[in-house]
Amino acid sequence: MLHAGVVAPANTALYPPTIVPPEKPIALKRALVEYVRNPLRVISRPVYEEPMVVFEPAPGRLVVWVTRPDLVEQVLITGADKFQKTDVERRVLGGSLGDGVLTSVGAHWRWQRRTMAPLFRHQEILTYVPEMSAAAEVLTAQWRRGGSRVRAIDADMIDVTFDVIARTMLTGGVPAEAELIKREGTAFLANSSWELAWALMKFPKWLPHPGTWTRRRAGRRLRQAVGNIVARRQAEGAGGNDLLGRLLAARNPESGAPMGDEDVISNLLTLLEAGHETTARALTWGLYLLARAPEWQERVRAEVIAVAGNAPIEAAHIARLAITDRVMKEAMRLYPPAPVIVRTPTSEARIGDVTIRPRAQVVIPIYAIHRHRKLWDDPDRFDPDRFLPEHEKLMPRAQYMPFGAGPRICLGMSFALVEAVVLLATFIRAARFDWDGRHLPEPVSRVTIRPKGGMPLSVMPIG
Repeated sequence: MLHAGVVAPANTALYPPTIVPPEKPIALKRALVEYVRNPLRVISRPVYEEPMVVFEPAPGRLVVWVTRPDLVEQVLITGADKFQKTDVERRVLGGSLGDGVLTSVGAHWRWQRRTMAPLFRHQEILTYVPEMSAAAEVLTAQWRRGGSRVRAIDADMIDVTFDVIARTMLTGGVPAEAELIKREGTAFLANSSWELAWALMKFPKWLPHPGTWTRRRAGRRLRQAVGNIVARRQAEGAGGNDLLGRLLAARNPESGAPMGDEDVISNLLTLLEAGHETTARALTWGLYLLARAPEWQERVRAEVIAVAGNAPIEAAHIARLAITDRVMKEAMRLYPPAPVIVRTPTSEARIGDVTIRPRAQVVIPIYAIHRHRKLWDDPDRFDPDRFLPEHEKLMPRAQYMPFGAGPRICLGMSFALVEAVVLLATFIRAARFDWDGRHLPEPVSRVTIRPKGGMPLSVMPIG
């Protein structure tokens, strides 16, 4: 079921689509069905209202939903060494991403993280703004050539964010390889809910599900295509200022050793897949919200023109695009790119006053935290002014975390935030976006949050 929201004329509150949660935690058999349909449907109403919900969906299977910021910090920040990643994420993503920085644990994760972190300093990311802006201008030129019409904005956002990735990570790549990576990456994630359900049920890996063969084939093709790119770059001398060149040149800060080929492939795939998928979904929802809230759309447009005029968005403009930034933050609050984090205690541990035994599933439901009744005023309402500086500085750090929190916070967070502002500013200046008054897309979790039925919006070029 959907909270349909209201048709929002100017200056009235907008309540965009969300999930109507079940009144109480649901048993394992029904949960399996709902996971396959949409994992967000298993988050029960108490999770949106209470600091912690402990539930045993079947004998011996304990699930602990943690939502209060200080308790979340105990799991992800202060107690990060006691609560580790489960094998669920590795099982869902490992067929594509291997043992890279997103899926690895322990010492192997630490040295990869330390090796890659310098590549994602904010000042380094700002050097990519011209390429981000150029990719956005290519899409807006395409819109102008097509004239005013309804477009599949979700598809457009996948295309443009992948263009950014190709420009910043794969300079000199073969277009056919880029298309293959984009296509197979979409296929790999499309069936992720089946793999997630199988993993949560602890079914053996050899037991197939309806998405098994598609995922395995996509994973093989992805790794082969990226392996070809890496081998070609190494044969050419492994240089270059794009992220692949920097990744090949990176050295372990402790040992001075470079990454092995498999780790380079895994981490490049992580950057490719996570890098364009998360930003594409955030922009899709951001444009939908602005189409539903035309007064905010006009405010963003006026800001962009005041800051940059008709010139391409530059690094110097980013800090001055405050309204644009707030809109993107609110879009990622309502529709966080990564909606859930799962951890498990390595030994008996405590969260608040509750003792958690090993192998219990500790779930940090970011989607529910971002709409929690005790953390936000009118949480289902679209209101970018929640992120005015005077409000944002009062938020506990685990109240808003679209990129996670703690030592494993998303490595590409700065890249995604800068890219989202550059692209959204360029798009809103170039065109007006209108909603058809009917389509109410259910937010569906497929690792990231996608709009069910796509995102058709009317695009009307300006000038």
